[in-house]
Amino acid sequence: MTFPRARLRTTAAVAAALAIGGLAWVPASASAGTAPAPATRTVAEAGRTTSLAGCGWNEGRGGERAYYEHCATDTNVWIQVKRWPRSNYHRCVGPGRTNLDSDATGAWYDSNYQGGLCSHPGDTGR
Repeated sequence: MTFPRARLRTTAAVAAALAIGGLAWVPASASAGTAPAPATRTVAEAGRTTSLAGCGWNEGRGGERAYYEHCATDTNVWIQVKRWPRSNYHRCVGPGRTNLDSDATGAWYDSNYQGGLCSHPGDTGR
């Protein structure tokens, strides 16, 4: 069986995103006209179970700062943080929640920046 190149690239991209916890599951019952509730993921670490908020960018609500939730438990990754009016930047984040700048308007995993993986959470780059 042969697959078109576009399908192979899509399959590889989905597999890579799943490996780093970058995709959230959305129930089939979610209609296109409504926004799905944030996906959650349960992680067991050292005998305790914790429930993480939606993976990826989470907008600040109720006086809480915006944050990025990295759902993989074994990698540190580079994210690009979008800010306004200041310039965007890259930041290394580890597993769990990372609070972002008060003027952050978005953040996402950036596999094109230095290979996507990093060593020291908290490091920044341009």
